[in-house]
Amino acid sequence: MTSPTTAPPATHLISRPPPALAAGLLLVILVVAFESSAVGTVMPRIAADLGGLQLYGWASSAFMLASLLGAMLTGLLTDRRGVAWGAAFSLALFGLGLLVLGLAASMPVVIAGRLIEGVGVGGLNALPFVVISAAYRDEAKARMLAAVSSMWLVPGLVGPLLASVLTAQFSWRAVPWSLVGLLVLAAPLCLHPLRSLPPLATGGSQKRILWPTLGLMVAFTALIEGLRRPDALGIPVALAGLMGLGLSARPLFPRGLWSLRPGLPASLALRGFAAFALMGQGSFVTLSLREVHHLPLAVVGLSISVGGLSWTLGAWLQAHLEKTFGPASRPARIRYGLLGITGGLLLTGLGMTGALPYPVIFLGGLIAGIGMGTAYNSNSLHAMSLVPPAQAGQLSSQLANIEVLMVALSAGISGALVTRIHPLEQALTYVVIMNLVASLIPWVAARRLAHR
Repeated sequence: MTSPTTAPPATHLISRPPPALAAGLLLVILVVAFESSAVGTVMPRIAADLGGLQLYGWASSAFMLASLLGAMLTGLLTDRRGVAWGAAFSLALFGLGLLVLGLAASMPVVIAGRLIEGVGVGGLNALPFVVISAAYRDEAKARMLAAVSSMWLVPGLVGPLLASVLTAQFSWRAVPWSLVGLLVLAAPLCLHPLRSLPPLATGGSQKRILWPTLGLMVAFTALIEGLRRPDALGIPVALAGLMGLGLSARPLFPRGLWSLRPGLPASLALRGFAAFALMGQGSFVTLSLREVHHLPLAVVGLSISVGGLSWTLGAWLQAHLEKTFGPASRPARIRYGLLGITGGLLLTGLGMTGALPYPVIFLGGLIAGIGMGTAYNSNSLHAMSLVPPAQAGQLSSQLANIEVLMVALSAGISGALVTRIHPLEQALTYVVIMNLVASLIPWVAARRLAHR
């Protein structure tokens, strides 16, 4: 699934993949998308009810970071038993995490539930990449990527509204409980078509990345906790975590990632820093709407809806441009998309901090989302073109892991800023500045995408 050592050989390409295979992939993403939009909407309410604003950043970081471990564990199971078994493992943990979240009586228990959820979602998120790379031919990959992105459309539009209604009528706990019911209904439909999929792996083991992955989680925890600590131990703990993060990440990604080496390293860095800037800021947009502008949950959730809709529009736009102008247009699409991300983040940031009226947040989210959908998928297609089909599994792992790592890092640092800096408006100002700077790094990476 998301294994750096799993390599689906070219002979596993399917001449005409069955429609049920595509339906199963898309249904997986649909369930995950509903969780993201619904839980993201009510998370500020959860933190307020449980008195856990100081741990707010960890609710996102724990979820994202655990998905790294989940991707590896699911990949191990997939190598040994097949894609359907790996997906079943991920779906089961996803459901267990939702149950824990629904029963949580304190913010630490909320974080524990998000950890369990993250392990499950880590495997589910990487499933489309490995199957699309290995089972679909080039002419169908762009359409499938756009279809995957479109699965966020309905949950993004409906999920926040349903979450706000459930919370108003019952409690925020009704949100994870309802998602458990949806998962029970959807799981068999997700799993059945995957049983017919040919083996994708060559039998390579992922055991060699077990310790680096666990080390990455420990180092990340040290870094974020060091940043949160106000005492003298904060700085050395954070520095130790930063060093450990760099060392443990080395086996997971190609050399030259952080120096933006031309080729695949630059493509992965572009993806990672774009995710850091836009996706990492997302949960703090909802926090700003709730705590700074004091808006109801229905309006707070609208920011998630706008993001999902605009990302889908951008994804379909890039698919149309890919079909019309071909692969040669990818570099231009990436550059224009990155411009939209930075411009949209600037507008969103001005609204988050109260410098401009809150409707600017939605305008900025619309612009940034279209830019992200265009640049993100164009960059994914470019990355796929840089590796042979036999390395599709390794690439799928790297695409998923760099996104997860950077989003968790952004959310963790932002959470530390919210904890240590008061008032909230000032902390959010630093969050916005950090993400704006991060959004400029992909501009440099975009100039180094081609091999030299």
